[in-house]
Amino acid sequence: MWRVLFWFKRDLRTRDNRALYEAASRASELIPVFVIDEEILGKLRIDKGDERLNFLCDALRHLSKEIRLYVFYGRTCEVFEQLLDRHKVDAVFTAKPLTWDGEERCAEVEALCKESGVKYVSVRDNLLVDVGSIAGGGNFSSFYRRWLRMVDDRILPEFRVDKVPSLDEPGFEEACRRVGAEPPKFWSVRGCLERLEGFDFGSYARFRDFPGVDGSSRLSPAIRLGVVSIREVYRVSKGSPEFVRQLAWREYYYFLKEKFPWMKDLELKYWMRGIEWENDPSLVKAFMEGRTGYPIVDAGVRQLKTEKWVHNRVRLILASFLAKDLLVDWRVGERFFREHLIDYDQVLNVGNWQWASSVGVDPLYLRVFNPISQSRRYDPDCRYVRKYLPELEGLSCEAVHDPLKWRIEGYCEPVVDHYQRVKRFKELASRRKR
Repeated sequence: MWRVLFWFKRDLRTRDNRALYEAASRASELIPVFVIDEEILGKLRIDKGDERLNFLCDALRHLSKEIRLYVFYGRTCEVFEQLLDRHKVDAVFTAKPLTWDGEERCAEVEALCKESGVKYVSVRDNLLVDVGSIAGGGNFSSFYRRWLRMVDDRILPEFRVDKVPSLDEPGFEEACRRVGAEPPKFWSVRGCLERLEGFDFGSYARFRDFPGVDGSSRLSPAIRLGVVSIREVYRVSKGSPEFVRQLAWREYYYFLKEKFPWMKDLELKYWMRGIEWENDPSLVKAFMEGRTGYPIVDAGVRQLKTEKWVHNRVRLILASFLAKDLLVDWRVGERFFREHLIDYDQVLNVGNWQWASSVGVDPLYLRVFNPISQSRRYDPDCRYVRKYLPELEGLSCEAVHDPLKWRIEGYCEPVVDHYQRVKRFKELASRRKR
């Protein structure tokens, strides 16, 4: 008899779950577990009723309908110490981690297994390509060509996990009640599955950049928790080359993380290291409270803090504004998104913040997202801004787009002049380039 403990992490599904399939096919008895790690909740600043917690528990509820699942709250290593001692398992199976913090967490559990004489098996999943096997430099175009040739979209046949013993251990209800989860307000597994089925990927390239239009897939939270298989997403979307390209960008950052593990804390563009960020606390506060005086920026912050998600085009505007208009270190923005995003991924967040701040892999020397022209171009009828800033409902769109030209009564003054500040950023960057 081979008793296997299966550790769910970012793969909260039974369908097309390669690590689970491997464990179930080899085990005589399988114990599926998930740990709501209190240290992770603290780092992400997740409190009672947070939509990220609500969505996680909704995913655990959905998974528990498919498999008998044991859910624990505490520190992962302490939970595993108790589980390994109580249940005398022969092996622990789990999916290979994708992030730096995930690798540290798995390394600690692997060390515990080694001390206990338990086999630890890590199975590659949740990516379309083994990015570690892609040769070549860090250029996205060359990566993308190789990536397309290596995509593995094979979906596993349906399988049942019927070897789970009945144990005196908690299910998802007890753990989720303990952490204060509530019914989700904006995100649910059911909604994500319906979105995957019903979204028009054929119109993605045309509408994806317009935040006031329902043109983006909004699947990132589901991909983040693994409630849908990345291979299923690829198969459904491969009629849209632009969407597939975005899937490749996701995996490109994991590729860069393997190639340059130090990018977690250090800019990929070496000449931008040590830039003289001003980090003015009053400007940081205004940004984080959505009081910059630039409606497209403030609307994005309100959406982020309310829904725990923000449209991708607006993410770029926010990141560019914080770094290049407010002259704030990209790490401050990375931390702000970390503390709010429902689809937060450490590697993707670091990579995207570096890119938008012109310290990462963007081939352009300096790319600036002008909040005025971006608002005009991508929210021409002010639908997005007015949704999150209803106090601007009666104003003309031109006034909403350009707060430097049109002073808005009753709305905060712009905290900086975009054009002057970008000139200052370029001066700071040029010093590093010399």
